[in-house]
Amino acid sequence: MAPPPFEDLEATLYFGDCTSQRVPRESRTIIGGNQNGTFLNIYRFEHIYSGPGTFTVTFVGENRNGGVVNISSSVQQTFFLQSTLTVDPFLGINRSPVLQYDPVDVAVRNQIYIHNPGGYDPDGDSLSYKMLEPRVFNANDACGNPTGRTAPGYRGLENFLGREDRLNNRPVGLTLDRNTGQLTWNTPGVLGEFNIAFVVEEWRNGRLIGQVIRDMQIFVREDPNRPPVLTIPKDTCIVAGTLLRVTIKATDPDRDPVEITAVGSMLPPATFPRLTDTTHLFNWQTSCTDVQKTPYQVVFRAADRPPSGRISLVDLQPWRITVVGPPPVLVSAVPQSSSSIRLTWNNYVCPNASVMYIYRREGQSNFVPGPCETGIPARAGYTLVGQVSAGVTTFLDNNNGQGLERNKTYCYRIYADYPQPKGGSSIASNEVCATLESISLTKVSVTETSTTTGKIRVEWSKPRPAVLAQFTAPYSYRLLRALGQGRGATAAFAPVAGYTFTGINDTVFTDNNLNTQDTSYTYRIEFYQSGNTGSPTILVDSSSASSVRLRGRANGTTMELNWTYNVPWNNASTAARPLYHVIFLDSVGNRNFVRYDSVQATATSGTYSKVIPLVPGKQYCAYVQTRGTFNNPFLPDPIINNSQEICLTRLCIPILEIDPIVCDENFVPDGPPFTNRLRWSLPPGCDPRAIDYFTLYFRETEEGEMVKIATVDNTGQAIYEYLHRDLLSYAGCYVVTATDFSGVEGEQSNVVCKDNCIVFSLPNIFTPNGDNKNDVFTPKQGATFIRKATLKVYNRWGNKVFEGSGDPALNWRGVDDNGKALSEATYFYHVEVEFYGLKPDVRTFKGWVEIVR
Repeated sequence: MAPPPFEDLEATLYFGDCTSQRVPRESRTIIGGNQNGTFLNIYRFEHIYSGPGTFTVTFVGENRNGGVVNISSSVQQTFFLQSTLTVDPFLGINRSPVLQYDPVDVAVRNQIYIHNPGGYDPDGDSLSYKMLEPRVFNANDACGNPTGRTAPGYRGLENFLGREDRLNNRPVGLTLDRNTGQLTWNTPGVLGEFNIAFVVEEWRNGRLIGQVIRDMQIFVREDPNRPPVLTIPKDTCIVAGTLLRVTIKATDPDRDPVEITAVGSMLPPATFPRLTDTTHLFNWQTSCTDVQKTPYQVVFRAADRPPSGRISLVDLQPWRITVVGPPPVLVSAVPQSSSSIRLTWNNYVCPNASVMYIYRREGQSNFVPGPCETGIPARAGYTLVGQVSAGVTTFLDNNNGQGLERNKTYCYRIYADYPQPKGGSSIASNEVCATLESISLTKVSVTETSTTTGKIRVEWSKPRPAVLAQFTAPYSYRLLRALGQGRGATAAFAPVAGYTFTGINDTVFTDNNLNTQDTSYTYRIEFYQSGNTGSPTILVDSSSASSVRLRGRANGTTMELNWTYNVPWNNASTAARPLYHVIFLDSVGNRNFVRYDSVQATATSGTYSKVIPLVPGKQYCAYVQTRGTFNNPFLPDPIINNSQEICLTRLCIPILEIDPIVCDENFVPDGPPFTNRLRWSLPPGCDPRAIDYFTLYFRETEEGEMVKIATVDNTGQAIYEYLHRDLLSYAGCYVVTATDFSGVEGEQSNVVCKDNCIVFSLPNIFTPNGDNKNDVFTPKQGATFIRKATLKVYNRWGNKVFEGSGDPALNWRGVDDNGKALSEATYFYHVEVEFYGLKPDVRTFKGWVEIVR
């Protein structure tokens, strides 16, 4: 074959650091099976960067082929190729992606065209693909690096579609799969040579660390041949150490012979032997070194061999294989002390793993890893508690030195992680559990609510025989109590005066004469042994827990409850173990509590809000029964405790009135200042004894905010009265509320409003002669109810002679703007007045007035 008319005997590579190198061509070979007369030139460069950074390497070719359909004047356009790489010592090794199939291909008009670059990353980095317009040289930057621009007149292949082929579930139009790099053109509709480009991005741990631009040629020709069709399995996942064996088949619609090949980073050691003319067998004996975070990709290629003179067509299909680490095997979880557990596991089968992660949860899990699901997902309910080198086979869990809470069952799983850059993880291990046994409070329950005779029942667990065998009799319990719900070092615990130790089997005590109505209590039980002292003075263990403290209020028709606790067991509900706290309600007043509702809560508190509906003036009483668990087979389950009883009343809603204004032509204001008289009462039959005081609120306008103006004690009157004095006008709205003895404010009363009576009248004559009689032009009401007024006066010829806005009452003395007295005559006025009122009220008044001196 004759050489092309233009040959690049040398090539220059720009390294992106203001340097470049020109080298001669190393070799030249024909590619593409001689179907398109394309040669591969190889040039070899070597460059050392002086430091870390991200660099874009650029190659500019002399020219493209002539006659490219989708680029204008293609023979005059340069090739412009770039690769971006990151040099970073923290990344470790970083090699560019490898593309195993040539960027030159042949398509047939109205037949589906498929191309796959067969890309993989030798470091196991993740690859993604996206289309890019072919580019040409534009200019050199200040550093001498070439910059590019889109090739003139470029049009994408989606503009050259032919007959759509809906067979074999192929994508329609032009598509590029972001993950596999599979390019599908369904179908070429125009003959000729086409150029396209796409970029292959290289990602590591979510960071873009490199990219390669592929600029390729596609020759579309006319031929009756039809491409073969591959049949491959769905993407799969396999555990390292397992043999992967699948059959790959191809058929040809024209019954031409088919050659099947495969490329992938695992070939070899994987093999792909031929079984029959249309069947091959893919074999891959995976190993621990194959574990990788991103999937491996094999690209299978089926090429038909049509009769001489016909164009060979291909089908390419990518197949993705994820290799995960085998699960570690946990052997045991054994308590090492009253607050720590030691885990042990078998030596991990993959020596190339780097880290073992240890996870813990309370209680057993029903988590079963999905096929090839790696790590431990959040939905399993575990928490990461530590990590060790993958070569270690034991871990002591002491809650990071703080100690594990006792009387709980702790369950563990682990998984292995693999080093970067390939990364990858193992499937989660089996689960092992251990219970930390100890003495523990199991009940702190209010049995009577009172300020003086309240009672709390306290119960605790007896040490099991296996635990007692470790200590020396005689034994003793000590029961202590502190105010509030604190269990920490600052809690002021003191011995319970009424408690006397009677025996190791006596684990119940009722604490009497408490103020359970206003106070919560925390108890601590201590267990002592004798050791060598002869008397039980050596503290073995202790446990503390608080009573449940309930608060509530009436919010209109809704009852709102909030309760808190500080306990060593878990009162929170989980998907694996739903726990419901029960609300008991007495709505009759005879202390006959009935179960009303239930709700889930958290580890420290619960809330409940519901429309009962509450009736004004009626008392409702409630208490909450909490339910919890230790997740300990040796302790009672569930743990049930009652709060104190509380009573709440939806306060009576006052009925408010305001003295009215009779607004007619005879209205005469009695101010300013003005006074509004307010009166309120309670609805008939409403019990006022829960009310401590009333609060009055006021706003000047309908849209304003209510402001507190007064409180009035509840003195048991049938009707209350309040005078709101020193007002600039009558205008305003009022509400009144009732507040109980706990400071809880009830609902607002009805809103009452009062507006001003606006009677604005101006005289037609005034006599500004200094006799103090009718000397000023002013409304008959003066400035009453007027916030602001602007007066403009005009003479008979329409000339403005005066304007003023400083006096709401006008009080014009018949002068001009300079203060000079105007002559006797008739003048015309224009007054704009803004009145005080519930709503914005601006009015305009026009008329005439005569000045007589």
